[in-house]
Amino acid sequence: MTALQARYRPALGRIRARLPRGSAAFGKLTLRLRVTLVATAIVAASLGLAGVGLLLWLEHSMVSGLDTTARQHVDDVVSLVERDRLHTIIPSNGADVDVTEVLDSSGRMLASSYVGSDPSVAGHFPYPLPAPLRAGHAMTLEDLSIGDGGDFRVAVRTASLRGEDVTVIAAVSLGQAERTEHTLTIGLVIGCPAFIVLVAWTVWHTAGRTLRPVETLRRHAMDISDTDLHRRLGLPASRDEIHALAVTLNEMLARLEAASVTQRRFVADAAHELRSPLTAIRAQLEVLVHYPDPERDRPVAAALLDDVERLHDLVEGLLALARSENPAPRWSHDVVDLDEVVLGEVRRRHALTGAGIDASSVSAGRVRGDADALRRVVVNLLDNARRHAAGRIRIELGRREGEIELTVSDDGAGIPAADRERVFERFTRLDEARSRDTGGSGLGLAIVSHVVAHHGGSVTAHADQPPGEGGLGGARIRVLLPSAEGNID
Repeated sequence: MTALQARYRPALGRIRARLPRGSAAFGKLTLRLRVTLVATAIVAASLGLAGVGLLLWLEHSMVSGLDTTARQHVDDVVSLVERDRLHTIIPSNGADVDVTEVLDSSGRMLASSYVGSDPSVAGHFPYPLPAPLRAGHAMTLEDLSIGDGGDFRVAVRTASLRGEDVTVIAAVSLGQAERTEHTLTIGLVIGCPAFIVLVAWTVWHTAGRTLRPVETLRRHAMDISDTDLHRRLGLPASRDEIHALAVTLNEMLARLEAASVTQRRFVADAAHELRSPLTAIRAQLEVLVHYPDPERDRPVAAALLDDVERLHDLVEGLLALARSENPAPRWSHDVVDLDEVVLGEVRRRHALTGAGIDASSVSAGRVRGDADALRRVVVNLLDNARRHAAGRIRIELGRREGEIELTVSDDGAGIPAADRERVFERFTRLDEARSRDTGGSGLGLAIVSHVVAHHGGSVTAHADQPPGEGGLGGARIRVLLPSAEGNID
Protein backbone atom coordinates (compact mmCIF):
# COMPACT_ATOMS: atom_id res chain seq x y z
CA MET A 1 0.00 0.00 0.00
CA THR A 2 1.43 3.36 -1.06
CA ALA A 3 0.70 6.72 0.44
CA LEU A 4 -1.25 9.26 -1.60
CA GLN A 5 0.87 12.06 -2.97
CA ALA A 6 -0.04 15.40 -4.55
CA ARG A 7 1.84 15.33 -7.84
CA TYR A 8 0.02 18.14 -9.75
CA ARG A 9 1.06 21.73 -9.19
CA PRO A 10 -0.87 24.17 -11.41
CA ALA A 11 0.84 27.01 -13.20
CA LEU A 12 -0.30 29.93 -11.01
CA GLY A 13 0.65 32.53 -13.61
CA ARG A 14 -1.71 31.00 -16.18
CA ILE A 15 -4.53 30.83 -13.66
CA ARG A 16 -4.12 34.49 -12.70
CA ALA A 17 -3.99 35.49 -16.35
CA ARG A 18 -7.33 33.79 -16.95
CA LEU A 19 -9.11 35.16 -13.88
CA PRO A 20 -10.46 38.40 -15.42
CA ARG A 21 -12.03 36.59 -18.35
CA GLY A 22 -13.49 33.90 -16.10
CA SER A 23 -14.76 36.48 -13.62
CA ALA A 24 -16.53 38.38 -16.38
CA ALA A 25 -18.14 35.20 -17.69
CA PHE A 26 -19.13 34.15 -14.17
CA GLY A 27 -20.69 37.56 -13.56
CA LYS A 28 -23.00 37.08 -16.56
CA LEU A 29 -24.57 33.97 -15.04
CA THR A 30 -27.84 34.19 -13.14
CA LEU A 31 -27.68 34.67 -9.40
CA ARG A 32 -29.36 31.31 -8.85
CA LEU A 33 -26.76 29.51 -10.97
CA ARG A 34 -23.88 31.38 -9.35
CA VAL A 35 -25.08 30.48 -5.85
CA THR A 36 -25.47 26.84 -6.91
CA LEU A 37 -22.01 26.70 -8.50
CA VAL A 38 -20.28 28.34 -5.55
CA ALA A 39 -22.03 26.19 -2.95
CA THR A 40 -21.41 23.01 -4.96
CA ALA A 41 -17.75 23.90 -5.49
CA ILE A 42 -17.27 24.54 -1.76
CA VAL A 43 -18.95 21.25 -0.83
CA ALA A 44 -16.95 19.34 -3.48
CA ALA A 45 -13.67 20.83 -2.29
CA SER A 46 -14.56 20.12 1.34
CA LEU A 47 -15.52 16.52 0.55
CA GLY A 48 -12.36 16.03 -1.50
CA LEU A 49 -10.13 17.31 1.27
CA ALA A 50 -12.06 15.33 3.87
CA GLY A 51 -11.85 12.16 1.75
CA VAL A 52 -8.11 12.50 1.19
CA GLY A 53 -7.59 13.27 4.85
CA LEU A 54 -9.65 10.25 5.87
CA LEU A 55 -7.68 7.93 3.58
CA LEU A 56 -4.36 9.27 4.82
CA TRP A 57 -5.45 8.99 8.44
CA LEU A 58 -6.75 5.43 7.91
CA GLU A 59 -3.53 4.41 6.17
CA HIS A 60 -1.40 5.89 8.92
CA SER A 61 -3.52 4.32 11.64
CA MET A 62 -3.49 0.85 10.11
CA VAL A 63 0.23 0.95 9.31
CA SER A 64 1.01 2.12 12.84
CA GLY A 65 -1.05 -0.73 14.25
CA LEU A 66 0.67 -3.29 12.03
CA ASP A 67 4.11 -1.91 12.94
CA THR A 68 3.28 -2.24 16.63
CA THR A 69 2.16 -5.84 16.14
CA ALA A 70 5.27 -6.74 14.15
CA ARG A 71 7.65 -5.18 16.66
CA GLN A 72 5.87 -6.85 19.55
CA HIS A 73 6.30 -10.28 17.99
CA VAL A 74 9.93 -9.49 17.13
CA ASP A 75 10.52 -8.71 20.80
CA ASP A 76 8.88 -11.98 21.81
CA VAL A 77 11.09 -14.00 19.49
CA VAL A 78 14.21 -12.09 20.60
CA SER A 79 13.29 -13.04 24.16
CA LEU A 80 13.23 -16.72 23.12
CA VAL A 81 16.57 -16.34 21.35
CA GLU A 82 18.25 -14.70 24.31
CA ARG A 83 17.00 -17.47 26.62
CA ASP A 84 18.14 -20.10 24.11
CA ARG A 85 14.66 -21.52 23.85
CA LEU A 86 14.26 -21.06 20.10
CA HIS A 87 13.03 -24.07 18.15
CA THR A 88 12.78 -24.64 14.43
CA ILE A 89 9.09 -23.77 14.50
CA ILE A 90 8.40 -20.42 16.06
CA PRO A 91 5.08 -20.31 17.88
CA SER A 92 2.55 -17.91 16.31
CA ASN A 93 0.28 -15.58 18.25
CA GLY A 94 -2.60 -15.87 15.79
CA ALA A 95 -3.46 -14.34 12.44
CA ASP A 96 -2.01 -10.90 13.18
CA VAL A 97 1.59 -11.87 12.37
CA ASP A 98 1.80 -13.82 9.12
CA VAL A 99 5.38 -14.95 9.35
CA THR A 100 8.38 -14.64 11.64
CA GLU A 101 11.83 -15.84 10.70
CA VAL A 102 15.25 -15.98 12.30
CA LEU A 103 18.21 -15.71 9.90
CA ASP A 104 21.86 -16.26 10.55
CA SER A 105 24.60 -13.96 9.37
CA SER A 106 24.65 -15.59 5.92
CA GLY A 107 20.90 -15.23 5.40
CA ARG A 108 20.07 -18.91 6.02
CA MET A 109 16.78 -19.45 7.84
CA LEU A 110 17.24 -20.94 11.30
CA ALA A 111 13.59 -20.88 12.39
CA SER A 112 10.24 -19.84 11.03
CA SER A 113 6.61 -19.52 12.07
CA TYR A 114 5.49 -20.32 8.53
CA VAL A 115 4.32 -23.90 8.53
CA GLY A 116 5.82 -25.82 5.64
CA SER A 117 9.02 -23.86 5.50
CA ASP A 118 12.23 -25.80 5.34
CA PRO A 119 14.74 -24.30 7.77
CA SER A 120 17.56 -25.47 5.56
CA VAL A 121 16.61 -23.21 2.68
CA ALA A 122 16.92 -19.46 2.35
CA GLY A 123 14.31 -17.26 3.97
CA HIS A 124 11.42 -15.51 2.29
CA PHE A 125 12.96 -12.05 2.70
CA PRO A 126 15.53 -10.36 0.46
CA TYR A 127 19.05 -10.61 1.78
CA PRO A 128 20.85 -8.46 2.60
CA LEU A 129 17.94 -6.58 4.09
CA PRO A 130 17.29 -2.95 3.08
CA ALA A 131 19.20 -0.36 5.08
CA PRO A 132 16.10 1.17 6.79
CA LEU A 133 15.18 -2.26 8.15
CA ARG A 134 18.69 -2.86 9.46
CA ALA A 135 18.55 0.58 11.11
CA GLY A 136 15.48 -0.50 13.06
CA HIS A 137 12.75 1.21 10.98
CA ALA A 138 9.68 -0.69 9.90
CA MET A 139 8.96 -0.57 6.18
CA THR A 140 6.83 -2.11 3.46
CA LEU A 141 8.22 -4.91 1.30
CA GLU A 142 6.23 -5.66 -1.83
CA ASP A 143 5.48 -8.96 -3.59
CA LEU A 144 6.94 -11.31 -0.97
CA SER A 145 6.49 -15.02 -1.64
CA ILE A 146 4.81 -15.78 1.65
CA GLY A 147 1.51 -17.60 1.48
CA ASP A 148 -0.50 -15.98 -1.28
CA GLY A 149 2.17 -13.36 -1.66
CA GLY A 150 1.64 -9.63 -1.60
CA ASP A 151 2.81 -6.67 0.40
CA PHE A 152 3.97 -6.98 3.98
CA ARG A 153 4.91 -4.62 6.75
CA VAL A 154 8.25 -5.78 8.11
CA ALA A 155 10.10 -5.10 11.37
CA VAL A 156 13.64 -6.35 12.16
CA ARG A 157 15.80 -6.72 15.28
CA THR A 158 19.25 -8.23 15.85
CA ALA A 159 19.88 -10.73 18.66
CA SER A 160 22.67 -13.09 19.84
CA LEU A 161 22.22 -16.88 19.64
CA ARG A 162 25.00 -18.99 21.17
CA GLY A 163 27.51 -16.23 20.52
CA GLU A 164 26.44 -15.58 16.92
CA ASP A 165 24.44 -12.64 15.63
CA VAL A 166 21.06 -13.54 14.20
CA THR A 167 18.35 -11.44 12.64
CA VAL A 168 14.74 -11.71 13.79
CA ILE A 169 12.21 -10.64 11.13
CA ALA A 170 8.45 -10.30 11.58
CA ALA A 171 6.15 -9.56 8.62
CA VAL A 172 2.49 -8.63 8.80
CA SER A 173 0.38 -8.82 5.66
CA LEU A 174 -1.06 -5.57 4.32
CA GLY A 175 -3.77 -7.42 2.43
CA GLN A 176 -6.58 -6.70 4.87
CA ALA A 177 -5.50 -3.07 5.26
CA GLU A 178 -5.33 -2.63 1.51
CA ARG A 179 -8.75 -4.19 1.07
CA THR A 180 -10.17 -1.88 3.72
CA GLU A 181 -8.60 1.16 2.08
CA HIS A 182 -9.78 0.02 -1.34
CA THR A 183 -13.33 -0.44 -0.06
CA LEU A 184 -13.30 3.02 1.52
CA THR A 185 -11.90 4.57 -1.67
CA ILE A 186 -14.63 2.97 -3.77
CA GLY A 187 -17.22 4.25 -1.31
CA LEU A 188 -15.83 7.76 -1.49
CA VAL A 189 -15.57 7.69 -5.28
CA ILE A 190 -19.20 6.64 -5.58
CA GLY A 191 -20.67 8.43 -2.58
CA CYS A 192 -19.02 11.85 -2.92
CA PRO A 193 -20.25 12.61 -6.47
CA ALA A 194 -23.73 11.42 -5.51
CA PHE A 195 -23.69 13.64 -2.43
CA ILE A 196 -22.40 16.59 -4.49
CA VAL A 197 -25.21 16.11 -7.01
CA LEU A 198 -27.70 16.02 -4.14
CA VAL A 199 -26.22 19.21 -2.68
CA ALA A 200 -26.34 20.94 -6.08
CA TRP A 201 -29.97 19.92 -6.58
CA THR A 202 -30.89 21.10 -3.08
CA VAL A 203 -29.11 24.45 -3.44
CA TRP A 204 -30.62 25.01 -6.91
CA HIS A 205 -34.18 24.45 -5.70
CA THR A 206 -33.63 26.30 -2.41
CA ALA A 207 -32.16 29.30 -4.24
CA GLY A 208 -35.07 29.20 -6.67
CA ARG A 209 -37.61 29.25 -3.86
CA THR A 210 -35.67 31.99 -2.07
CA LEU A 211 -35.42 34.19 -5.17
CA ARG A 212 -38.99 33.59 -6.29
CA PRO A 213 -40.32 36.60 -4.29
CA VAL A 214 -37.59 38.76 -5.88
CA GLU A 215 -38.74 37.68 -9.34
CA THR A 216 -42.32 38.48 -8.34
CA LEU A 217 -41.26 41.95 -7.18
CA ARG A 218 -39.36 42.46 -10.44
CA ARG A 219 -42.38 41.56 -12.58
CA HIS A 220 -44.67 43.82 -10.58
CA ALA A 221 -42.16 46.66 -10.76
CA MET A 222 -41.97 46.27 -14.55
CA ASP A 223 -45.75 46.74 -14.75
CA ILE A 224 -45.58 50.11 -12.96
CA SER A 225 -45.15 53.04 -15.35
CA ASP A 226 -44.91 56.78 -14.81
CA THR A 227 -48.69 57.05 -15.14
CA ASP A 228 -49.59 54.68 -12.30
CA LEU A 229 -47.05 55.43 -9.61
CA HIS A 230 -49.85 55.08 -7.08
CA ARG A 231 -49.55 51.30 -7.33
CA ARG A 232 -47.49 49.43 -4.76
CA LEU A 233 -45.66 46.11 -4.70
CA GLY A 234 -47.11 43.20 -2.77
CA LEU A 235 -45.29 42.47 0.50
CA PRO A 236 -44.10 38.87 1.10
CA ALA A 237 -45.54 37.13 4.12
CA SER A 238 -42.10 36.44 5.59
CA ARG A 239 -40.40 39.15 7.64
CA ASP A 240 -36.99 38.75 6.05
CA GLU A 241 -34.65 40.70 3.75
CA ILE A 242 -37.04 40.26 0.80
CA HIS A 243 -39.81 41.86 2.85
CA ALA A 244 -37.49 44.73 3.76
CA LEU A 245 -36.60 45.16 0.05
CA ALA A 246 -40.29 45.32 -0.87
CA VAL A 247 -40.94 47.92 1.85
CA THR A 248 -37.99 50.00 0.60
CA LEU A 249 -39.22 49.80 -3.01
CA ASN A 250 -42.71 50.88 -1.93
CA GLU A 251 -41.25 53.83 -0.06
CA MET A 252 -39.29 54.75 -3.18
CA LEU A 253 -42.46 54.54 -5.26
CA ALA A 254 -44.18 56.82 -2.75
CA ARG A 255 -41.38 59.37 -3.11
CA LEU A 256 -41.50 59.12 -6.89
CA GLU A 257 -45.27 59.59 -6.82
CA ALA A 258 -44.93 62.64 -4.59
CA ALA A 259 -42.23 64.08 -6.86
CA SER A 260 -44.37 63.41 -9.94
CA VAL A 261 -47.41 65.08 -8.35
CA THR A 262 -45.28 68.05 -7.31
CA GLN A 263 -43.83 68.36 -10.80
CA ARG A 264 -47.23 68.22 -12.49
CA ARG A 265 -48.62 70.75 -10.05
CA PHE A 266 -45.60 72.97 -10.62
CA VAL A 267 -46.09 72.83 -14.40
CA ALA A 268 -49.82 73.53 -14.06
CA ASP A 269 -49.24 76.43 -11.67
CA ALA A 270 -46.49 77.86 -13.85
CA ALA A 271 -48.70 77.65 -16.94
CA HIS A 272 -51.52 79.35 -15.08
CA GLU A 273 -49.26 82.11 -13.81
CA LEU A 274 -47.75 82.70 -17.24
CA ARG A 275 -51.13 82.72 -18.95
CA SER A 276 -52.47 85.67 -16.96
CA PRO A 277 -49.81 88.27 -17.95
CA LEU A 278 -49.67 86.92 -21.51
CA THR A 279 -53.44 87.31 -21.84
CA ALA A 280 -53.27 90.87 -20.54
CA ILE A 281 -50.40 91.73 -22.90
CA ARG A 282 -52.26 90.26 -25.88
CA ALA A 283 -55.47 92.17 -25.07
CA GLN A 284 -53.64 95.48 -24.77
CA LEU A 285 -51.71 94.89 -28.00
CA GLU A 286 -54.96 94.12 -29.80
CA VAL A 287 -56.35 97.46 -28.56
CA LEU A 288 -53.27 99.25 -29.87
CA VAL A 289 -53.54 97.54 -33.26
CA HIS A 290 -57.28 97.76 -33.87
CA TYR A 291 -58.14 100.98 -32.07
CA PRO A 292 -55.18 103.37 -32.39
CA ASP A 293 -55.52 106.49 -30.30
CA PRO A 294 -52.55 108.80 -29.71
CA GLU A 295 -53.92 109.92 -26.38
CA ARG A 296 -54.40 106.36 -25.16
CA ASP A 297 -51.34 104.66 -26.66
CA ARG A 298 -48.93 106.00 -24.10
CA PRO A 299 -50.86 104.72 -21.02
CA VAL A 300 -51.41 101.35 -22.75
CA ALA A 301 -47.67 101.08 -23.48
CA ALA A 302 -46.92 101.82 -19.82
CA ALA A 303 -49.34 99.07 -18.77
CA LEU A 304 -47.70 96.73 -21.26
CA LEU A 305 -44.31 97.49 -19.74
CA ASP A 306 -45.68 96.68 -16.27
CA ASP A 307 -47.04 93.36 -17.52
CA VAL A 308 -43.75 92.54 -19.24
CA GLU A 309 -41.83 93.30 -16.03
CA ARG A 310 -44.25 91.14 -14.10
CA LEU A 311 -43.78 88.33 -16.62
CA HIS A 312 -40.01 88.75 -16.42
CA ASP A 313 -40.09 88.58 -12.62
CA LEU A 314 -42.24 85.44 -12.81
CA VAL A 315 -39.86 83.69 -15.21
CA GLU A 316 -36.86 84.68 -13.09
CA GLY A 317 -38.63 83.34 -10.02
CA LEU A 318 -39.35 80.04 -11.73
CA LEU A 319 -35.72 79.70 -12.80
CA ALA A 320 -34.48 80.56 -9.33
CA LEU A 321 -36.86 78.03 -7.77
CA ALA A 322 -35.73 75.34 -10.21
CA ARG A 323 -32.09 76.01 -9.31
CA SER A 324 -32.81 75.97 -5.59
CA GLU A 325 -34.57 72.57 -5.88
CA ASN A 326 -31.67 71.05 -7.77
CA PRO A 327 -30.42 68.15 -5.58
CA ALA A 328 -26.80 69.05 -6.42
CA PRO A 329 -26.69 72.79 -7.20
CA ARG A 330 -23.35 74.27 -8.14
CA TRP A 331 -23.26 76.71 -5.28
CA SER A 332 -20.11 77.85 -3.61
CA HIS A 333 -19.46 77.48 0.11
CA ASP A 334 -17.47 80.60 0.80
CA VAL A 335 -17.60 82.71 3.93
CA VAL A 336 -20.14 85.48 3.29
CA ASP A 337 -20.53 88.70 5.32
CA LEU A 338 -24.30 88.64 5.44
CA ASP A 339 -24.46 92.12 6.98
CA GLU A 340 -22.78 93.59 3.89
CA VAL A 341 -25.31 91.83 1.67
CA VAL A 342 -28.21 93.18 3.74
CA LEU A 343 -26.92 96.73 3.90
CA GLY A 344 -26.12 96.69 0.17
CA GLU A 345 -29.69 95.72 -0.73
CA VAL A 346 -31.11 98.30 1.66
CA ARG A 347 -29.01 101.07 0.06
CA ARG A 348 -29.99 99.95 -3.45
CA ARG A 349 -33.70 100.07 -2.67
CA HIS A 350 -33.35 103.48 -1.08
CA ALA A 351 -31.53 104.79 -4.17
CA LEU A 352 -34.11 103.35 -6.59
CA THR A 353 -37.39 103.97 -4.78
CA GLY A 354 -36.55 106.24 -1.90
CA ALA A 355 -38.27 103.78 0.44
CA GLY A 356 -37.09 103.89 4.00
CA ILE A 357 -36.08 100.62 5.65
CA ASP A 358 -35.00 100.51 9.28
CA ALA A 359 -31.64 98.71 9.28
CA SER A 360 -30.33 100.12 12.56
CA SER A 361 -30.27 96.65 14.17
CA VAL A 362 -28.06 95.06 11.54
CA SER A 363 -24.82 93.82 13.09
CA ALA A 364 -22.02 91.59 11.90
CA GLY A 365 -22.98 88.12 10.77
CA ARG A 366 -20.80 85.68 8.83
CA VAL A 367 -22.19 82.51 7.25
CA ARG A 368 -20.82 79.92 4.86
CA GLY A 369 -22.62 79.58 1.52
CA ASP A 370 -23.28 81.06 -1.90
CA ALA A 371 -23.31 84.88 -1.91
CA ASP A 372 -25.71 85.19 -4.88
CA ALA A 373 -28.19 82.73 -3.40
CA LEU A 374 -28.09 84.48 -0.02
CA ARG A 375 -28.56 87.84 -1.74
CA ARG A 376 -31.71 86.48 -3.39
CA VAL A 377 -32.97 85.47 0.05
CA VAL A 378 -32.57 89.05 1.28
CA VAL A 379 -34.12 90.48 -1.92
CA ASN A 380 -37.16 88.21 -1.71
CA LEU A 381 -37.70 88.95 1.97
CA LEU A 382 -37.57 92.71 1.35
CA ASP A 383 -39.86 92.44 -1.71
CA ASN A 384 -42.36 90.40 0.26
CA ALA A 385 -42.33 92.95 3.09
CA ARG A 386 -42.67 95.86 0.63
CA ARG A 387 -45.77 94.32 -1.01
CA HIS A 388 -47.54 93.86 2.30
CA ALA A 389 -46.26 96.76 4.41
CA ALA A 390 -48.37 99.81 5.03
CA GLY A 391 -45.31 102.01 5.17
CA ARG A 392 -42.65 100.69 7.50
CA ILE A 393 -40.14 97.82 7.14
CA ARG A 394 -37.51 96.73 9.61
CA ILE A 395 -34.62 94.33 9.00
CA GLU A 396 -32.44 92.92 11.79
CA LEU A 397 -29.33 90.77 11.76
CA GLY A 398 -27.34 89.38 14.68
CA ARG A 399 -25.77 86.35 16.33
CA ARG A 400 -27.99 84.17 18.52
CA GLU A 401 -26.56 81.12 20.34
CA GLY A 402 -24.07 80.12 17.65
CA GLU A 403 -26.43 80.95 14.77
CA ILE A 404 -27.00 83.99 12.61
CA GLU A 405 -30.54 85.34 12.88
CA LEU A 406 -32.05 87.46 10.07
CA THR A 407 -35.54 88.93 10.55
CA VAL A 408 -37.66 91.13 8.29
CA SER A 409 -40.77 92.76 9.76
CA ASP A 410 -43.47 95.01 8.31
CA ASP A 411 -46.49 96.95 9.58
CA GLY A 412 -48.97 95.22 7.28
CA ALA A 413 -51.92 92.99 8.09
CA GLY A 414 -49.67 90.07 9.10
CA ILE A 415 -50.05 86.39 8.35
CA PRO A 416 -52.82 84.34 9.95
CA ALA A 417 -51.56 81.58 12.23
CA ALA A 418 -53.14 78.88 10.06
CA ASP A 419 -51.18 80.07 6.98
CA ARG A 420 -47.71 80.59 8.49
CA GLU A 421 -46.40 77.29 7.11
CA ARG A 422 -48.32 77.42 3.84
CA VAL A 423 -46.77 80.76 2.79
CA PHE A 424 -43.51 78.95 2.00
CA GLU A 425 -45.20 76.77 -0.62
CA ARG A 426 -45.04 77.68 -4.31
CA PHE A 427 -47.68 80.04 -5.77
CA THR A 428 -49.24 80.67 -2.36
CA ARG A 429 -51.10 83.98 -2.07
CA LEU A 430 -53.06 84.93 0.99
CA ASP A 431 -54.62 87.90 -0.80
CA GLU A 432 -54.96 87.03 -4.49
CA ALA A 433 -56.16 90.41 -5.74
CA ARG A 434 -53.55 92.44 -3.86
CA SER A 435 -50.73 90.04 -4.77
CA ARG A 436 -51.51 90.17 -8.46
CA ASP A 437 -51.86 93.89 -8.50
CA THR A 438 -48.53 94.40 -6.80
CA GLY A 439 -46.74 91.85 -8.95
CA GLY A 440 -46.44 88.99 -6.48
CA SER A 441 -46.08 85.53 -8.01
CA GLY A 442 -46.18 83.42 -4.85
CA LEU A 443 -42.61 82.17 -5.42
CA GLY A 444 -40.50 84.52 -3.30
CA LEU A 445 -40.87 82.79 0.08
CA ALA A 446 -40.70 79.34 -1.57
CA ILE A 447 -37.29 80.28 -2.98
CA VAL A 448 -36.22 81.57 0.43
CA SER A 449 -37.23 78.29 2.06
CA HIS A 450 -35.29 76.15 -0.43
CA VAL A 451 -32.13 78.26 -0.34
CA VAL A 452 -32.09 78.44 3.45
CA ALA A 453 -32.66 74.69 3.75
CA HIS A 454 -29.73 74.04 1.39
CA HIS A 455 -27.51 76.16 3.64
CA GLY A 456 -28.50 74.11 6.68
CA GLY A 457 -30.83 76.72 8.16
CA SER A 458 -34.54 77.24 8.77
CA VAL A 459 -37.14 79.91 8.03
CA THR A 460 -40.38 80.55 9.92
CA ALA A 461 -43.19 83.12 9.87
CA HIS A 462 -44.43 84.86 13.01
CA ALA A 463 -46.57 87.76 14.14
CA ASP A 464 -44.49 90.80 15.04
CA GLN A 465 -45.00 92.52 18.38
CA PRO A 466 -47.47 95.41 18.54
CA PRO A 467 -46.09 98.93 18.00
CA GLY A 468 -46.52 99.70 21.70
CA GLU A 469 -44.10 96.88 22.57
CA GLY A 470 -41.41 97.82 20.10
CA GLY A 471 -42.63 95.88 17.07
CA LEU A 472 -44.40 96.90 13.87
CA GLY A 473 -47.52 94.79 14.36
CA GLY A 474 -47.42 92.95 11.01
CA ALA A 475 -45.63 89.87 9.73
CA ARG A 476 -42.17 88.85 10.88
CA ILE A 477 -40.09 86.39 8.81
CA ARG A 478 -37.23 84.81 10.78
CA VAL A 479 -34.24 83.06 9.14
CA LEU A 480 -31.63 81.08 11.11
CA LEU A 481 -28.34 80.11 9.46
CA PRO A 482 -25.28 78.33 10.89
CA SER A 483 -22.55 80.75 11.82
CA ALA A 484 -19.20 80.52 10.04
CA GLU A 485 -17.26 81.87 13.04
CA GLY A 486 -14.65 79.40 14.25
CA ASN A 487 -14.96 77.32 11.04
CA ILE A 488 -13.22 79.52 8.52
CA ASP A 489 -10.59 78.06 6.24
